[in-house]
Amino acid sequence: MNLYLYSLIVALHVVSLTFCAGPVLALALVPGELSPLAAQRLSRVAGFGLLGVLLTGVAAVAMSGPAFIHTWWLRLSGVLFLVIGGLTGWLRRLTRTPGSGDRVRTVAWVITACLVLAVYLMEGKPF
Repeated sequence: MNLYLYSLIVALHVVSLTFCAGPVLALALVPGELSPLAAQRLSRVAGFGLLGVLLTGVAAVAMSGPAFIHTWWLRLSGVLFLVIGGLTGWLRRLTRTPGSGDRVRTVAWVITACLVLAVYLMEGKPF
């Protein structure tokens, strides 16, 4: 395994996470009703960040071979990814609905909590 390439992929994985978590956290923290165009743009960037997380995560697992594929922390992270993906799709739909600021914030907070848990699983590798 080429460690330089693996390190690059992991760094891109973290950057992709930032592109996903940053806009979601912004949607969670906005105090009032955000303009629909801005909310849609933020949710779109989060979706692209999530796609980057998927691609770089799959690449990192493929490069590590069978070392992590059977670990429970990776499996739970995969399930969390699916949950986050579904919630991100719901968030994008909510941003197109006028007057849904409270629901957008709630979903954004749930996505943020799931992302925090996934990061803990990836870094802590508790089991």
